[in-house]
Amino acid sequence: MRIRAAASVPLAPLAVALGTGIALAGLAPPRVAWITWLAAAGAGGIAVLTRRLAIGAIALLAAVVALGALRVTPVAVSDDHVARLSLPAEARLVARVAAAPLPAPGRTRLLLDVEQVDGAPRRGAVSLTAYGEPPPAVVGQLVHVQARLSTPTGFANPGGFDYVARLARDGIHVVGTAKSESVVPLEPPAPSWHARVRRRVVAAIDAALPPASAALLSGLLLGERSALPPELDDGFRRAGVYHVLAVSGFNVAIVASAVFVVARFVGAGARTAAAAAAVIVLGFGAVVGPQASVLRAVVMAVLVLAAVLIERDTEVLNSLAAAALVILALRPNDLFDPGFQLSFAATAGIVLAPHPRGIVLGALTVSASAQAAVLPITLWHFHQVSLVGLVANLAAVPLAAAATVVGLVGGVLAFAWDGAARVAFDAVWPVLLALRAVVALAAAAPGALVYLPAPPIGAVVAYVAALLGAVVAWGSRQAHPVRARRLALGAGSAMAVAIALAAWPLVRPGDGRLRVAVLDVGQGDAIVIEGPDGRAVVVDAGSGGAGRLDAGARAVAPYLWSRGHLRVAGTVVTHAHADHAGGMPAVRARFAGRSTWSEADLAAAPRALGGAVITALPAVAGARVNDRALVVRVAYRDVTFLLASDITGATEAALLARGTSLDATVLKVAHHGARDGSTAPFLAAARPTVAVVSVGARNPYRHPDPGTLARLEAAGARVLRTDRDGALLFETDGRTLAVTRYRSGTRHAWCVDPESAC
Repeated sequence: MRIRAAASVPLAPLAVALGTGIALAGLAPPRVAWITWLAAAGAGGIAVLTRRLAIGAIALLAAVVALGALRVTPVAVSDDHVARLSLPAEARLVARVAAAPLPAPGRTRLLLDVEQVDGAPRRGAVSLTAYGEPPPAVVGQLVHVQARLSTPTGFANPGGFDYVARLARDGIHVVGTAKSESVVPLEPPAPSWHARVRRRVVAAIDAALPPASAALLSGLLLGERSALPPELDDGFRRAGVYHVLAVSGFNVAIVASAVFVVARFVGAGARTAAAAAAVIVLGFGAVVGPQASVLRAVVMAVLVLAAVLIERDTEVLNSLAAAALVILALRPNDLFDPGFQLSFAATAGIVLAPHPRGIVLGALTVSASAQAAVLPITLWHFHQVSLVGLVANLAAVPLAAAATVVGLVGGVLAFAWDGAARVAFDAVWPVLLALRAVVALAAAAPGALVYLPAPPIGAVVAYVAALLGAVVAWGSRQAHPVRARRLALGAGSAMAVAIALAAWPLVRPGDGRLRVAVLDVGQGDAIVIEGPDGRAVVVDAGSGGAGRLDAGARAVAPYLWSRGHLRVAGTVVTHAHADHAGGMPAVRARFAGRSTWSEADLAAAPRALGGAVITALPAVAGARVNDRALVVRVAYRDVTFLLASDITGATEAALLARGTSLDATVLKVAHHGARDGSTAPFLAAARPTVAVVSVGARNPYRHPDPGTLARLEAAGARVLRTDRDGALLFETDGRTLAVTRYRSGTRHAWCVDPESAC
């Protein structure tokens, strides 16, 4: 491998500078970026006039950094924007469908460009969830919708995905819900040519193949994965070959090469063939859609073909930088999208890494270099890494390539001759079955997929430095052997630092403090207890199950990973309702341990966590499931947490009649603050300093009840709520108590022991 001189990749520093500015934009007000840009422009001009080109280059990069920051500066919404409405509100919308509907079980997601609200002109985007059968709406169609509009909400927990920020980056500040039948088209469908092409190809595939194989081929050709069976989707993830379902350079290269070869075969010149391939590639990109990986591949392919047109050599890394510049200039927020990061990192890893000769060894190094490049990204966003992907790709990629080639032939023939298209799809079916078999075999391997915490930013920086140092050392080993050895030593040291920083959260000992996190999981309960010895216990895990957002996977698991946990000491389900038990299967699947205990073990005997004691209060008979819910008590020195699950007033009375000790420094309020719990006698016995209501924003039950809140305040408790505060993070040494409201970052402290200092 040769080391690339800066002159051969002049766009790479510009792309890095633009991305740096976008990434750092939130750290300073816009005026700092304006001042930087003006200063850099002035310094650059002076440097050019005085022929100090090095200073001019530095000034240029500084100006590009400032431009990147300015490119993502939030713009205030106009007075007629839909976000200016008084929300939540019921409204009649006239809007145009802005993107292809995204179907899901029982609902469809629509992106709407609003034109009118209740007859008045309005503008802005609304993300609408239509419940029921998919509505008859296509991209570009004008529709009328009776919807309930509101501001976006999402889980606010450490380590979790920020749904609201993601919508804001896409310019969406309002969400809505509606029944599918209320989405009424106001004009005949007039889909664009590329939407018609996509629909025709998908229809031909669906008609020719069984559902699972049809969904797989649609994913390979068009990135259309909505119909992919969950078990097949999960299998590709576990096997580490999910990238073949994301249309990228692999698919674009096949299209470009096929057109170029066919054009040359029929007698066209190289320049004519390159022009034809460029046109077809642009059309293919329009059909597939504007995902970051597609845009990157299309821009790179067009640049390579343009080099053929002008009879110039092209530098792949420079083309990659050009693609990044184009995408970030047009859509700067794509920098934060996992798809953008994975696509560019994988391509850069393949381009930069040395590749030995030989088909098998070469394929292994391509797969290894791509996976090494994307490792910190997959851990940061998804907390997982496939241990079988390196080997699985050796079989999956050739099969996916064969299926893609034959499938593309079938897709093209579908517009001319249905019989020939069906022959092509019949031919690709055995290849799809073989691909599914390879994926199933790899996914079933023990330890195929492991879950790990996201690495700290210091570990990511050290890891990237190690990879770059290793690449440069390898490339200069012959021309500059001494320098290469020093670089290799530095790369090894950087990798050791990266591993140490990433591993520290997993091995750090307990610090003698009890931590209790009441997580924000909407309308439900999910509580993580971390003992003074560092072990963790999960009490309930929010909602989950068919048709529900899985809070165990989306909120509880990321929080545990952010705290450095790979196993838990116990998982307790207080009762069988979905808003408490639904997310627990996902937690148990990701944090299984050989000695994990459950609610049955806790009910039989108290459990200790390094000085803290977890107890289940004596069970109470009752007619309803809520009456029999398990009440969990956590005691550490002078501080006590009482987790009241969904018990009712009848259960509270029964506990009082038994003389059960109910005193609590912190009370997790029963049943999300419903009116049938938290009775005055119960609160008088508990005497909580803090009361936490785990409740969903705008929930249909109108929890918490005003009467319940009044009783809590009358009892002298400070009321905190997850719908307003996000996760509530308690920390105590047994003498003092502190709580952090995650959404605002505010912290409050109490002295439980009068002789302690807060």
